[in-house]
Amino acid sequence: MLRDRQHLVKKVVTVAGSDSGGGAGIQADLKTFAALGVYGASVITAVTAQNTLGVQAIAGLEPEFVARQLDSVLTDIGADAAKTGMLYTAEVIEVVAEKLKFYRVPYLVVDPVIVATSGDRLLTPEAEQSLQEKLFPLATVITPNVAEAGAISGLTINDKEMLYRAAEELKKMGPEYVVITGFRDGDHCIDLFYDGLQFHEVRGEYLEVHHTHGTGCTFSSALTAFLAMGASPLEAVAFAKNFVTVGLRYAYSVGKGRGPLNHMASFFPGSWEDPLVLDVREGVFRNWGCKPELGPFPALYVIIDGQFCRGKDYAELTEAVIRGGARVVQLREKEQEAKWMVEKARVIRDICRKHGVLFIVNDRVDVAAAAGADGVHIGQEDVSPQVVRTILGPGKIVGVSAANLEEALAAVEAGADYIGFGPVYPTKTKDCKAAPSGPPILAEVVKKVSVPVFAIGGITPENTPPLLEAGAAGVAVISAVLGSPDPARAAREFVNVFAAYHGSSSK
Repeated sequence: MLRDRQHLVKKVVTVAGSDSGGGAGIQADLKTFAALGVYGASVITAVTAQNTLGVQAIAGLEPEFVARQLDSVLTDIGADAAKTGMLYTAEVIEVVAEKLKFYRVPYLVVDPVIVATSGDRLLTPEAEQSLQEKLFPLATVITPNVAEAGAISGLTINDKEMLYRAAEELKKMGPEYVVITGFRDGDHCIDLFYDGLQFHEVRGEYLEVHHTHGTGCTFSSALTAFLAMGASPLEAVAFAKNFVTVGLRYAYSVGKGRGPLNHMASFFPGSWEDPLVLDVREGVFRNWGCKPELGPFPALYVIIDGQFCRGKDYAELTEAVIRGGARVVQLREKEQEAKWMVEKARVIRDICRKHGVLFIVNDRVDVAAAAGADGVHIGQEDVSPQVVRTILGPGKIVGVSAANLEEALAAVEAGADYIGFGPVYPTKTKDCKAAPSGPPILAEVVKKVSVPVFAIGGITPENTPPLLEAGAAGVAVISAVLGSPDPARAAREFVNVFAAYHGSSSK
Protein backbone atom coordinates (compact mmCIF):
# COMPACT_ATOMS: atom_id res chain seq x y z
CA MET A 1 0.00 0.00 0.00
CA LEU A 2 2.85 2.40 0.74
CA ARG A 3 4.49 2.97 -2.64
CA ASP A 4 8.03 4.11 -3.47
CA ARG A 5 7.55 7.78 -4.25
CA GLN A 6 10.68 8.22 -6.34
CA HIS A 7 9.07 6.16 -9.09
CA LEU A 8 5.95 8.32 -9.13
CA VAL A 9 7.30 11.82 -9.67
CA LYS A 10 6.48 12.85 -13.22
CA LYS A 11 9.33 14.00 -15.44
CA VAL A 12 9.13 16.70 -18.08
CA VAL A 13 11.67 18.31 -20.38
CA THR A 14 11.70 21.79 -21.87
CA VAL A 15 13.48 22.47 -25.15
CA ALA A 16 13.89 26.23 -25.30
CA GLY A 17 16.15 29.25 -25.03
CA SER A 18 17.76 30.66 -21.92
CA ASP A 19 16.60 34.00 -20.51
CA SER A 20 19.41 35.56 -18.48
CA GLY A 21 16.82 37.72 -16.72
CA GLY A 22 15.06 34.61 -15.42
CA GLY A 23 11.54 35.63 -16.44
CA ALA A 24 10.92 33.54 -19.53
CA GLY A 25 12.45 30.64 -21.46
CA ILE A 26 13.85 27.63 -19.65
CA GLN A 27 14.09 29.58 -16.41
CA ALA A 28 10.34 30.22 -16.39
CA ASP A 29 9.71 26.62 -17.40
CA LEU A 30 11.83 25.15 -14.62
CA LYS A 31 10.27 27.44 -12.02
CA THR A 32 6.83 26.34 -13.19
CA PHE A 33 7.76 22.66 -13.11
CA ALA A 34 9.09 23.03 -9.56
CA ALA A 35 5.97 24.89 -8.41
CA LEU A 36 3.79 22.11 -9.83
CA GLY A 37 5.76 19.24 -8.33
CA VAL A 38 7.19 17.65 -11.48
CA TYR A 39 10.85 17.00 -12.21
CA GLY A 40 12.11 19.34 -14.90
CA ALA A 41 15.01 18.77 -17.28
CA SER A 42 16.14 21.30 -19.89
CA VAL A 43 17.62 21.29 -23.36
CA ILE A 44 18.96 24.70 -24.32
CA THR A 45 18.64 25.82 -27.94
CA ALA A 46 19.90 29.39 -27.63
CA VAL A 47 21.31 31.76 -25.06
CA THR A 48 20.02 35.30 -24.75
CA ALA A 49 21.38 38.38 -23.07
CA GLN A 50 18.02 39.57 -21.79
CA ASN A 51 16.40 41.53 -18.98
CA THR A 52 13.09 43.23 -18.25
CA LEU A 53 13.85 45.91 -20.84
CA GLY A 54 14.34 43.56 -23.77
CA VAL A 55 16.70 41.20 -25.58
CA GLN A 56 20.18 42.60 -26.09
CA ALA A 57 21.79 39.64 -27.86
CA ILE A 58 21.11 36.06 -28.97
CA ALA A 59 23.56 33.22 -29.57
CA GLY A 60 22.09 30.06 -31.06
CA LEU A 61 23.55 26.65 -30.22
CA GLU A 62 24.66 24.21 -32.89
CA PRO A 63 21.95 21.70 -33.83
CA GLU A 64 24.32 18.81 -33.08
CA PHE A 65 24.77 20.02 -29.53
CA VAL A 66 21.00 20.37 -29.07
CA ALA A 67 20.69 16.77 -30.27
CA ARG A 68 23.31 15.62 -27.75
CA GLN A 69 21.38 17.27 -24.92
CA LEU A 70 18.18 15.52 -25.96
CA ASP A 71 19.98 12.18 -26.10
CA SER A 72 21.46 12.74 -22.66
CA VAL A 73 18.12 13.56 -21.06
CA LEU A 74 15.89 11.06 -22.82
CA THR A 75 18.17 8.01 -22.65
CA ASP A 76 18.59 8.36 -18.89
CA ILE A 77 15.87 10.41 -17.22
CA GLY A 78 13.16 10.08 -19.84
CA ALA A 79 10.08 12.29 -20.02
CA ASP A 80 6.37 11.88 -19.42
CA ALA A 81 5.84 15.06 -21.45
CA ALA A 82 7.90 17.63 -23.33
CA LYS A 83 7.47 21.21 -24.42
CA THR A 84 9.24 23.37 -26.92
CA GLY A 85 9.73 27.10 -26.74
CA MET A 86 12.30 29.24 -28.50
CA LEU A 87 13.93 27.01 -31.16
CA TYR A 88 15.46 29.87 -33.17
CA THR A 89 16.55 28.12 -36.39
CA ALA A 90 15.11 25.66 -38.90
CA GLU A 91 18.05 23.32 -38.35
CA VAL A 92 17.36 23.10 -34.61
CA ILE A 93 13.64 22.51 -35.27
CA GLU A 94 14.45 19.59 -37.57
CA VAL A 95 16.76 18.00 -34.99
CA VAL A 96 14.24 18.45 -32.18
CA ALA A 97 11.42 16.95 -34.27
CA GLU A 98 13.59 13.98 -35.23
CA LYS A 99 14.61 13.23 -31.63
CA LEU A 100 11.15 13.65 -30.11
CA LYS A 101 9.72 11.34 -32.73
CA PHE A 102 12.46 8.77 -32.11
CA TYR A 103 12.03 8.75 -28.32
CA ARG A 104 8.21 8.74 -28.49
CA VAL A 105 7.58 11.20 -25.70
CA PRO A 106 3.89 10.70 -24.76
CA TYR A 107 2.86 14.37 -24.83
CA LEU A 108 4.34 17.30 -26.73
CA VAL A 109 3.32 20.91 -26.16
CA VAL A 110 4.60 23.32 -28.80
CA ASP A 111 4.74 26.98 -27.84
CA PRO A 112 5.45 28.68 -31.19
CA VAL A 113 7.72 31.39 -29.81
CA ILE A 114 8.21 33.88 -32.62
CA VAL A 115 8.48 37.28 -30.99
CA ALA A 116 9.21 38.22 -27.36
CA THR A 117 6.85 40.39 -25.34
CA SER A 118 9.34 43.21 -25.88
CA GLY A 119 8.96 42.84 -29.67
CA ASP A 120 12.33 41.16 -30.23
CA ARG A 121 12.27 38.36 -32.80
CA LEU A 122 13.09 34.91 -31.37
CA LEU A 123 12.59 32.76 -34.48
CA THR A 124 14.22 33.31 -37.83
CA PRO A 125 11.76 33.81 -40.73
CA GLU A 126 12.88 30.65 -42.51
CA ALA A 127 12.29 28.65 -39.34
CA GLU A 128 8.55 29.47 -39.19
CA GLN A 129 7.77 27.13 -42.08
CA SER A 130 9.85 24.37 -40.54
CA LEU A 131 7.99 24.78 -37.24
CA GLN A 132 4.67 24.28 -38.97
CA GLU A 133 5.79 21.37 -41.12
CA LYS A 134 8.02 19.46 -38.70
CA LEU A 135 6.70 20.06 -35.17
CA PHE A 136 3.03 20.93 -35.43
CA PRO A 137 2.11 17.43 -36.74
CA LEU A 138 3.86 15.88 -33.72
CA ALA A 139 2.21 18.16 -31.17
CA THR A 140 -0.41 17.14 -28.65
CA VAL A 141 -1.18 20.83 -28.14
CA ILE A 142 0.08 24.05 -29.70
CA THR A 143 -0.27 27.21 -27.61
CA PRO A 144 0.11 30.38 -29.71
CA ASN A 145 -1.07 33.68 -28.30
CA VAL A 146 -3.40 35.81 -30.38
CA ALA A 147 -0.56 37.61 -32.18
CA GLU A 148 1.27 34.36 -32.97
CA ALA A 149 -1.94 32.67 -34.11
CA GLY A 150 -2.60 35.57 -36.44
CA ALA A 151 0.93 35.50 -37.86
CA ILE A 152 0.87 31.73 -38.44
CA SER A 153 -2.66 31.55 -39.87
CA GLY A 154 -2.34 34.73 -41.92
CA LEU A 155 -5.52 36.11 -40.37
CA THR A 156 -6.16 39.35 -38.51
CA ILE A 157 -7.75 38.32 -35.22
CA ASN A 158 -9.86 41.24 -34.05
CA ASP A 159 -13.07 39.46 -33.02
CA LYS A 160 -14.33 36.07 -31.93
CA GLU A 161 -15.24 34.98 -35.43
CA MET A 162 -11.66 35.43 -36.59
CA LEU A 163 -10.38 33.80 -33.41
CA TYR A 164 -12.39 30.68 -34.18
CA ARG A 165 -11.30 30.72 -37.83
CA ALA A 166 -7.66 30.97 -36.81
CA ALA A 167 -8.05 27.93 -34.54
CA GLU A 168 -9.51 25.97 -37.45
CA GLU A 169 -6.62 26.97 -39.73
CA LEU A 170 -4.04 25.98 -37.12
CA LYS A 171 -5.74 22.62 -36.55
CA LYS A 172 -5.28 21.85 -40.26
CA MET A 173 -1.51 22.04 -39.71
CA GLY A 174 -1.55 18.78 -37.76
CA PRO A 175 -1.65 19.25 -33.98
CA GLU A 176 -4.10 17.18 -31.97
CA TYR A 177 -5.37 20.24 -30.10
CA VAL A 178 -5.08 24.01 -30.52
CA VAL A 179 -5.15 26.58 -27.73
CA ILE A 180 -5.05 30.26 -28.63
CA THR A 181 -4.30 32.26 -25.51
CA GLY A 182 -4.96 35.79 -24.37
CA PHE A 183 -8.03 36.97 -26.32
CA ARG A 184 -9.65 39.85 -24.47
CA ASP A 185 -13.43 39.81 -24.24
CA GLY A 186 -14.51 42.75 -22.08
CA ASP A 187 -13.54 42.02 -18.48
CA HIS A 188 -12.55 38.46 -19.36
CA CYS A 189 -9.57 36.81 -20.98
CA ILE A 190 -10.34 33.80 -23.17
CA ASP A 191 -8.07 30.89 -24.00
CA LEU A 192 -9.78 29.14 -26.92
CA PHE A 193 -9.43 25.35 -26.95
CA TYR A 194 -10.23 23.46 -30.18
CA ASP A 195 -10.07 19.70 -30.75
CA GLY A 196 -11.23 19.69 -34.37
CA LEU A 197 -14.87 19.12 -33.42
CA GLN A 198 -15.73 21.42 -30.54
CA PHE A 199 -14.61 24.81 -29.30
CA HIS A 200 -14.25 25.53 -25.59
CA GLU A 201 -13.78 29.03 -24.22
CA VAL A 202 -11.69 28.77 -21.06
CA ARG A 203 -12.52 32.08 -19.45
CA GLY A 204 -10.83 34.00 -16.68
CA GLU A 205 -10.49 37.46 -15.26
CA TYR A 206 -8.70 40.00 -17.47
CA LEU A 207 -5.97 41.60 -15.38
CA GLU A 208 -4.57 45.04 -16.08
CA VAL A 209 -1.03 44.33 -14.94
CA HIS A 210 2.39 45.53 -16.03
CA HIS A 211 4.49 42.49 -15.20
CA THR A 212 3.61 39.93 -17.88
CA HIS A 213 7.01 38.75 -19.10
CA GLY A 214 7.08 34.99 -19.62
CA THR A 215 3.33 34.35 -19.54
CA GLY A 216 3.38 32.27 -22.72
CA CYS A 217 6.29 30.13 -21.52
CA THR A 218 4.65 29.68 -18.15
CA PHE A 219 1.28 28.71 -19.59
CA SER A 220 2.76 26.10 -21.92
CA SER A 221 5.03 24.63 -19.23
CA ALA A 222 2.13 24.43 -16.75
CA LEU A 223 0.04 22.73 -19.42
CA THR A 224 2.88 20.26 -20.00
CA ALA A 225 3.19 19.51 -16.28
CA PHE A 226 -0.53 18.84 -15.89
CA LEU A 227 -0.58 16.56 -18.96
CA ALA A 228 2.30 14.61 -17.43
CA MET A 229 0.29 14.26 -14.21
CA GLY A 230 -2.62 12.71 -16.10
CA ALA A 231 -5.02 15.59 -16.66
CA SER A 232 -6.99 15.62 -19.89
CA PRO A 233 -5.92 18.30 -22.41
CA LEU A 234 -8.92 20.51 -21.60
CA GLU A 235 -8.44 20.06 -17.84
CA ALA A 236 -4.74 20.85 -18.26
CA VAL A 237 -5.58 24.07 -20.10
CA ALA A 238 -7.92 25.18 -17.31
CA PHE A 239 -5.32 24.36 -14.64
CA ALA A 240 -2.61 26.19 -16.59
CA LYS A 241 -4.79 29.25 -17.04
CA ASN A 242 -5.47 29.43 -13.31
CA PHE A 243 -1.77 29.02 -12.56
CA VAL A 244 -0.86 31.92 -14.86
CA THR A 245 -3.68 34.11 -13.52
CA VAL A 246 -2.48 33.64 -9.96
CA GLY A 247 1.08 34.39 -11.07
CA LEU A 248 -0.04 37.62 -12.71
CA ARG A 249 -2.23 38.63 -9.77
CA TYR A 250 0.70 38.40 -7.35
CA ALA A 251 3.54 39.52 -9.62
CA TYR A 252 6.11 41.89 -8.19
CA SER A 253 8.55 44.38 -9.68
CA VAL A 254 11.89 43.03 -10.91
CA GLY A 255 14.14 45.37 -12.87
CA LYS A 256 13.20 48.60 -14.60
CA GLY A 257 10.95 47.25 -17.35
CA ARG A 258 8.25 44.64 -17.84
CA GLY A 259 8.90 42.07 -15.14
CA PRO A 260 7.79 38.45 -14.96
CA LEU A 261 4.78 36.94 -13.28
CA ASN A 262 5.24 35.25 -9.90
CA HIS A 263 5.69 31.53 -10.54
CA MET A 264 5.55 30.73 -6.83
CA ALA A 265 2.46 32.83 -6.07
CA SER A 266 0.51 29.84 -4.73
CA PHE A 267 3.10 29.57 -1.96
CA PHE A 268 4.57 33.08 -1.72
CA PRO A 269 2.42 34.81 -0.63
CA GLY A 270 0.05 31.85 -0.95
CA SER A 271 -3.01 33.87 0.07
CA TRP A 272 -5.65 31.28 1.00
CA GLU A 273 -8.39 33.88 1.10
CA ASP A 274 -8.04 34.02 -2.68
CA PRO A 275 -10.24 31.19 -4.08
CA LEU A 276 -8.03 30.88 -7.16
CA VAL A 277 -4.95 30.26 -5.01
CA LEU A 278 -6.87 27.49 -3.26
CA ASP A 279 -7.88 26.05 -6.65
CA VAL A 280 -4.30 26.03 -7.90
CA ARG A 281 -2.80 24.53 -4.73
CA GLU A 282 -5.49 21.89 -4.41
CA GLY A 283 -5.26 21.05 -8.11
CA VAL A 284 -1.51 20.62 -7.91
CA PHE A 285 -1.59 18.58 -4.73
CA ARG A 286 -4.46 16.40 -5.93
CA ASN A 287 -2.64 15.56 -9.17
CA TRP A 288 0.77 14.97 -7.62
CA GLY A 289 0.23 11.22 -8.00
CA CYS A 290 2.23 10.04 -4.99
CA LYS A 291 -0.55 9.23 -2.56
CA PRO A 292 -0.41 5.86 -0.78
CA GLU A 293 -2.72 3.25 -2.23
CA LEU A 294 -5.82 2.28 -0.28
CA GLY A 295 -6.00 -1.21 -1.81
CA PRO A 296 -5.94 -4.07 -2.34
CA PHE A 297 -9.61 -4.52 -1.62
CA PRO A 298 -11.62 -5.49 0.33
CA ALA A 299 -9.78 -3.84 3.19
CA LEU A 300 -10.48 -3.74 6.90
CA TYR A 301 -10.53 -0.17 8.22
CA VAL A 302 -10.39 0.00 12.03
CA ILE A 303 -11.21 3.22 13.87
CA ILE A 304 -9.50 3.60 17.25
CA ASP A 305 -11.91 5.75 19.19
CA GLY A 306 -11.00 6.70 22.76
CA GLN A 307 -14.61 6.31 23.80
CA PHE A 308 -14.40 2.57 23.10
CA CYS A 309 -10.81 1.84 24.11
CA ARG A 310 -11.87 1.16 27.72
CA GLY A 311 -8.50 2.03 29.17
CA LYS A 312 -6.55 -0.05 26.68
CA ASP A 313 -3.25 1.30 25.43
CA TYR A 314 -3.56 2.88 21.98
CA ALA A 315 -0.26 1.43 20.76
CA GLU A 316 -1.21 -2.08 21.92
CA LEU A 317 -4.61 -1.78 20.24
CA THR A 318 -2.97 -0.66 17.01
CA GLU A 319 -0.58 -3.61 17.06
CA ALA A 320 -3.46 -5.97 17.81
CA VAL A 321 -5.76 -4.86 14.99
CA ILE A 322 -2.89 -4.89 12.52
CA ARG A 323 -2.04 -8.46 13.59
CA GLY A 324 -5.65 -9.26 12.89
CA GLY A 325 -5.40 -7.90 9.34
CA ALA A 326 -6.40 -4.22 9.46
CA ARG A 327 -4.97 -2.34 6.49
CA VAL A 328 -6.19 1.13 7.48
CA VAL A 329 -6.15 2.51 11.03
CA GLN A 330 -7.87 5.74 12.01
CA LEU A 331 -7.41 7.71 15.22
CA ARG A 332 -10.63 9.39 16.32
CA GLU A 333 -10.63 11.54 19.44
CA LYS A 334 -13.24 14.21 20.07
CA GLU A 335 -12.22 15.43 23.51
CA GLN A 336 -8.42 15.52 23.75
CA GLU A 337 -6.07 18.47 23.38
CA ALA A 338 -3.99 18.89 20.24
CA LYS A 339 -0.63 18.19 21.92
CA TRP A 340 -1.88 14.92 23.39
CA MET A 341 -3.34 13.87 20.07
CA VAL A 342 -0.17 14.62 18.12
CA GLU A 343 1.88 12.53 20.53
CA LYS A 344 -0.55 9.59 20.27
CA ALA A 345 -0.80 10.00 16.51
CA ARG A 346 2.97 9.81 16.08
CA VAL A 347 3.12 6.58 18.06
CA ILE A 348 0.35 5.03 15.96
CA ARG A 349 1.94 6.37 12.76
CA ASP A 350 5.22 4.63 13.54
CA ILE A 351 3.50 1.32 14.22
CA CYS A 352 1.49 1.56 11.03
CA ARG A 353 4.54 2.39 8.94
CA LYS A 354 6.43 -0.55 10.39
CA HIS A 355 3.69 -2.86 9.11
CA GLY A 356 2.89 -1.05 5.84
CA VAL A 357 -0.56 0.01 7.06
CA LEU A 358 -2.19 3.36 6.31
CA PHE A 359 -2.78 5.78 9.17
CA ILE A 360 -5.62 8.31 9.03
CA VAL A 361 -6.62 10.99 11.55
CA ASN A 362 -10.28 11.84 11.99
CA ASP A 363 -11.34 15.50 11.59
CA ARG A 364 -8.16 17.10 12.92
CA VAL A 365 -6.22 18.34 9.89
CA ASP A 366 -3.72 20.06 12.19
CA VAL A 367 -2.97 16.82 14.02
CA ALA A 368 -2.67 14.86 10.76
CA ALA A 369 -0.20 17.41 9.39
CA ALA A 370 1.85 17.64 12.58
CA ALA A 371 2.00 13.87 13.04
CA GLY A 372 2.80 13.05 9.42
CA ALA A 373 -0.29 10.87 8.98
CA ASP A 374 -1.10 9.38 5.60
CA GLY A 375 -4.28 11.39 5.49
CA VAL A 376 -7.35 12.74 7.22
CA HIS A 377 -11.02 11.82 7.29
CA ILE A 378 -13.61 14.59 7.50
CA GLY A 379 -17.36 14.83 7.88
CA GLN A 380 -20.00 16.88 6.13
CA GLU A 381 -19.75 19.69 8.69
CA ASP A 382 -15.96 19.99 8.59
CA VAL A 383 -13.85 22.17 6.28
CA SER A 384 -14.00 21.28 2.58
CA PRO A 385 -11.73 18.62 1.02
CA GLN A 386 -10.17 21.44 -1.02
CA VAL A 387 -9.03 23.29 2.10
CA VAL A 388 -7.87 20.04 3.71
CA ARG A 389 -5.74 19.23 0.66
CA THR A 390 -4.31 22.75 0.67
CA ILE A 391 -3.24 22.40 4.30
CA LEU A 392 -1.95 18.83 4.15
CA GLY A 393 -0.07 19.21 0.89
CA PRO A 394 0.54 16.56 -1.75
CA GLY A 395 0.78 12.84 -1.26
CA LYS A 396 -1.97 12.64 1.37
CA ILE A 397 -5.32 10.86 1.41
CA VAL A 398 -8.55 12.75 2.08
CA GLY A 399 -11.60 10.70 3.05
CA VAL A 400 -15.10 12.10 3.43
CA SER A 401 -18.18 10.78 5.24
CA ALA A 402 -21.39 10.62 3.23
CA ALA A 403 -24.88 9.43 4.08
CA ASN A 404 -26.44 9.59 0.61
CA LEU A 405 -25.54 9.66 -3.07
CA GLU A 406 -25.67 13.44 -3.35
CA GLU A 407 -23.14 13.90 -0.55
CA ALA A 408 -20.88 11.21 -2.00
CA LEU A 409 -20.85 12.76 -5.48
CA ALA A 410 -20.17 16.21 -4.06
CA ALA A 411 -17.28 14.87 -1.99
CA VAL A 412 -15.68 13.21 -5.02
CA GLU A 413 -16.09 16.38 -7.05
CA ALA A 414 -14.36 18.30 -4.25
CA GLY A 415 -11.40 15.91 -4.29
CA ALA A 416 -12.17 13.04 -1.89
CA ASP A 417 -9.96 9.98 -2.33
CA TYR A 418 -12.47 7.65 -0.72
CA ILE A 419 -15.94 7.76 0.80
CA GLY A 420 -16.97 6.46 4.23
CA PHE A 421 -20.62 5.66 3.52
CA GLY A 422 -23.15 5.06 6.23
CA PRO A 423 -24.65 4.18 8.45
CA VAL A 424 -25.43 1.09 6.43
CA TYR A 425 -26.97 -0.69 9.44
CA PRO A 426 -28.44 0.56 12.74
CA THR A 427 -25.68 1.58 15.11
CA LYS A 428 -25.25 2.92 18.64
CA THR A 429 -21.57 3.77 18.17
CA LYS A 430 -22.26 7.19 16.72
CA ASP A 431 -25.23 9.54 16.94
CA CYS A 432 -26.19 9.53 13.26
CA LYS A 433 -28.75 11.91 11.82
CA ALA A 434 -29.31 9.74 8.75
CA ALA A 435 -31.33 6.54 8.72
CA PRO A 436 -29.48 3.30 7.87
CA SER A 437 -29.13 3.01 4.11
CA GLY A 438 -28.71 -0.74 3.72
CA PRO A 439 -26.78 -2.57 0.98
CA PRO A 440 -29.03 -1.53 -1.96
CA ILE A 441 -28.30 2.19 -1.57
CA LEU A 442 -24.64 1.40 -0.93
CA ALA A 443 -24.57 -0.48 -4.24
CA GLU A 444 -26.01 2.56 -6.03
CA VAL A 445 -23.34 4.82 -4.54
CA VAL A 446 -20.53 2.42 -5.42
CA LYS A 447 -21.78 2.27 -8.99
CA LYS A 448 -21.91 6.04 -9.45
CA VAL A 449 -18.77 7.32 -7.72
CA SER A 450 -15.23 6.98 -9.02
CA VAL A 451 -13.40 6.35 -5.72
CA PRO A 452 -13.39 3.48 -3.21
CA VAL A 453 -16.38 3.35 -0.86
CA PHE A 454 -16.00 1.95 2.66
CA ALA A 455 -19.20 0.90 4.43
CA ILE A 456 -19.57 2.00 8.06
CA GLY A 457 -22.17 1.70 10.79
CA GLY A 458 -23.41 -1.35 12.70
CA ILE A 459 -21.18 -3.77 10.80
CA THR A 460 -20.36 -7.23 12.11
CA PRO A 461 -18.70 -10.21 10.41
CA GLU A 462 -22.14 -11.75 9.97
CA ASN A 463 -23.67 -8.82 8.04
CA THR A 464 -20.54 -8.02 6.02
CA PRO A 465 -21.13 -10.26 2.92
CA PRO A 466 -24.08 -8.20 1.56
CA LEU A 467 -21.86 -5.10 1.75
CA LEU A 468 -19.12 -6.80 -0.26
CA GLU A 469 -21.75 -7.97 -2.72
CA ALA A 470 -22.81 -4.32 -3.07
CA GLY A 471 -19.26 -3.43 -4.10
CA ALA A 472 -17.85 -1.93 -0.91
CA ALA A 473 -14.07 -1.50 -0.96
CA GLY A 474 -14.09 -2.66 2.63
CA VAL A 475 -15.71 -2.04 5.99
CA ALA A 476 -14.88 0.52 8.66
CA VAL A 477 -15.53 -0.74 12.17
CA ILE A 478 -15.19 0.42 15.77
CA SER A 479 -17.11 -1.45 18.47
CA ALA A 480 -17.09 -4.80 16.65
CA VAL A 481 -13.32 -4.86 17.12
CA LEU A 482 -12.55 -2.52 20.02
CA GLY A 483 -15.41 -3.94 22.08
CA SER A 484 -13.98 -7.43 21.86
CA PRO A 485 -11.76 -8.84 24.63
CA ASP A 486 -9.48 -9.99 21.80
CA PRO A 487 -9.29 -7.20 19.15
CA ALA A 488 -6.83 -9.13 17.00
CA ARG A 489 -9.20 -12.10 16.80
CA ALA A 490 -12.17 -9.84 16.12
CA ALA A 491 -10.33 -8.16 13.27
CA ARG A 492 -9.31 -11.55 11.88
CA GLU A 493 -12.95 -12.62 11.71
CA PHE A 494 -13.62 -9.80 9.24
CA VAL A 495 -10.57 -10.72 7.18
CA ASN A 496 -11.77 -14.33 7.08
CA VAL A 497 -15.13 -13.14 5.77
CA PHE A 498 -13.29 -11.18 3.05
CA ALA A 499 -11.30 -14.27 2.09
CA ALA A 500 -14.38 -16.46 1.99
CA TYR A 501 -16.25 -13.95 -0.14
CA HIS A 502 -13.31 -13.50 -2.48
CA GLY A 503 -13.00 -17.26 -2.87
CA SER A 504 -16.69 -17.76 -3.60
CA SER A 505 -16.93 -14.81 -6.00
CA SER A 506 -13.96 -16.00 -8.05
CA LYS A 507 -15.49 -19.41 -8.75
